[in-house]
Amino acid sequence: MSNDKMQGFGNLSLGSRLKRLSDRMMQDVTAIYQAHGIPLNPSFFPLFNLLLQQGAMSVTEAAEHLGVSHPAVSKIAKKMMEEGWLNKQPDPRDERRQQLFLTDQSGQLLEQIQPVWREIRGYLDDLMDEQEYPFLPSLNDFEQKLNKQGFVQPVLERLNTRKQVIDVEVIGWQPALRDHFKRLNKAWLDAFFDGEMIEQDRQALDQPESYYLAKGGYIWFARINGGSGDDAVKLSEDTRRIVGCVALARHSWDRFEISKMGVEEPIQGLGVGRKLLLAALDKARDLGAKEVYLESATKLERAIQLYRNMGFVEIPHPNGQSIYPRSDIYMTLSL
Repeated sequence: MSNDKMQGFGNLSLGSRLKRLSDRMMQDVTAIYQAHGIPLNPSFFPLFNLLLQQGAMSVTEAAEHLGVSHPAVSKIAKKMMEEGWLNKQPDPRDERRQQLFLTDQSGQLLEQIQPVWREIRGYLDDLMDEQEYPFLPSLNDFEQKLNKQGFVQPVLERLNTRKQVIDVEVIGWQPALRDHFKRLNKAWLDAFFDGEMIEQDRQALDQPESYYLAKGGYIWFARINGGSGDDAVKLSEDTRRIVGCVALARHSWDRFEISKMGVEEPIQGLGVGRKLLLAALDKARDLGAKEVYLESATKLERAIQLYRNMGFVEIPHPNGQSIYPRSDIYMTLSL
């Protein structure tokens, strides 16, 4: 068992672990360089290699190519010029702008350093080939998602939303809320399955009273009660602060199904789905149920994780396959 406490911190330590890994790599590459009499600082490599491959360019262009800030490139370039690896010259396209280029000193180093780079690359390739999951493609994918979706603003928005939904009330069926049941479920059907529905879906969403309630089932809704003024959740007028729903379908006196659970996308991950699921499970227990089951799709990753956290386990479908084309997972919970 690992004694590395930082690993136990989960993804909250991602930045620190990447920094630690970077520091380790820099130290090790420095040791390799020193063993071969190479005086280049490993932190110079990205800019050094960029100029080697692309030729002379401005600090702004280098920053764009490397995906780092202008001040960061300017700082490295200054150090490299002080050590004789870089120089500046006017840009032939615009003499008001300076271009960075490798000096003769850098050129003389290439014959010595390139075999070292090949062996470092080869050894790292071997290490990565032994991994179950490809490291660099995963890192590339993570960086692309982070660049596209951001980090600071989404986290601040989630914090603000969490503050607003602290007081969530789970309420029972009311005829006036019928449209919300359909709206909330249509949202995830449209988002993940292009709105695909079979006849059972249409009956459940269009006639929930006869499909669930008349057969001994139940439906609950999540209603936000917290927040006011500028801190209030910005919901459209027709939602009336209803942000989630779930149904409990009775199939026999001791067997029930969790059905049609939906939570508005901005509210997901804040515990609303868990409260709805707990309400359904508590009712099933009160009614003497021995088993609760559900059918879902593995592409609904957040929902599947919630079900697993609540104790549901995946088993083969008792009928071989689901009547729902979208469903590829069958889960049960013994009560």
